[in-house]
Amino acid sequence: MSSVSPATGNKLYDRSFLLAFLSQVLFVPANAALVHYAEWVQFLYQGDQEKALLELGYITSFGAILGFISRPWLGQLINRLGSRLIWMVGYLLFITGFMGNLWILEASWILYALRGTMFLGVACIFTSSITYITLTTPEQRRTEAIGILGVGGFIGFLIGPMIGEIVLGETPGRAAFETYFWMGSVCVLISMSLLFFMPSPPGNVKAGSLSLIQFFKTCKKYWPGSIIYINIAFGLSMTVPLHLLKKFVLDKDLNDSMVGELGIITVFYLVYAGWGMTIRILLKNAPDRIGRRKILCVGLITMVLGFCSYCGVTAEAMWMILLPAFLCGTGHGLTYHCMTALSLQTFPTENRGSGSALCLMAFDCGAVFGMPIMARLVVWQGYNTMFLTVAATVAVISIIYFRQNGIR
Repeated sequence: MSSVSPATGNKLYDRSFLLAFLSQVLFVPANAALVHYAEWVQFLYQGDQEKALLELGYITSFGAILGFISRPWLGQLINRLGSRLIWMVGYLLFITGFMGNLWILEASWILYALRGTMFLGVACIFTSSITYITLTTPEQRRTEAIGILGVGGFIGFLIGPMIGEIVLGETPGRAAFETYFWMGSVCVLISMSLLFFMPSPPGNVKAGSLSLIQFFKTCKKYWPGSIIYINIAFGLSMTVPLHLLKKFVLDKDLNDSMVGELGIITVFYLVYAGWGMTIRILLKNAPDRIGRRKILCVGLITMVLGFCSYCGVTAEAMWMILLPAFLCGTGHGLTYHCMTALSLQTFPTENRGSGSALCLMAFDCGAVFGMPIMARLVVWQGYNTMFLTVAATVAVISIIYFRQNGIR
């Protein structure tokens, strides 16, 4: 397999970037279709809404824990074996976990194991893709590269939830769920095939141990500061659209069509991902031109406002879903690439895998601790309390970060 030379000059959109982008576009629909996973859990628990919600929280948290504890070794494996190889391993793990659901007949511990395998696969995929992109793009355009790669993710969010809603329908049965899992697995296989045509990145394969102590020494040496707490807050915020939104729709009986035959989930993601992708493209150069922290600040503010606006969504005012979709889409579109670039800037090329792993460990913390707490909050106090708790958490952590680092 070929290898690219180190990123030089100002060239960004080359063969390696294009293939990485296309691989992202093809994978994320399968991952995004997991917004309907709550419906699968409810199906297995035979309509027991409260128990299904609590189990969804525990299952998601268990999977995130597996992803979290694997990150230190994963980062060092990328440093040692290369980001492309670990990327392929991630796809294989995700397919195994995704297709394994085809043989589940009732709720059991196997559900936890399969969801954990999917989380482990996603951990490999996103850690490797971020590392690959930062190694094959010029330093002065790194934030733009991460941002445009993320556009592939937004395209996936446009497609995945909509396809899932079409396949599953209003009252899905066993056959509908089987089609759902088969279609997602095919998308991932096609995505994985593109990696065989990607050139190897320079400078990220080296001999070395897989010591946990060494990982922590590396992170301590190149510690990026309190931006890590922003990663945690962002991870918590993403539990809502990724894991809890579908359950919110089911529990609040928001099943009526909104636009033609399109339901509220599809409309939400069309606005969320469509606008998030648009603003990411329109402002692709803004972080490197006017400052990453300034763009990050605007993104976090709109995200906080977006979570507050969820409280206005009711069966009588389903159209209000457009407000959090627009605001949270703006927040996601402006936050993720700036946050990631700021988190990785202190790590040298040979330790970029460890840096990516640290960032995503922080992101995982949001799901590890957030999902069971948010699910329990819903059972105790309702969805509005949960939405406002997420908004308050993001706001407080953002204030701490900008007080320490400023906005410039």
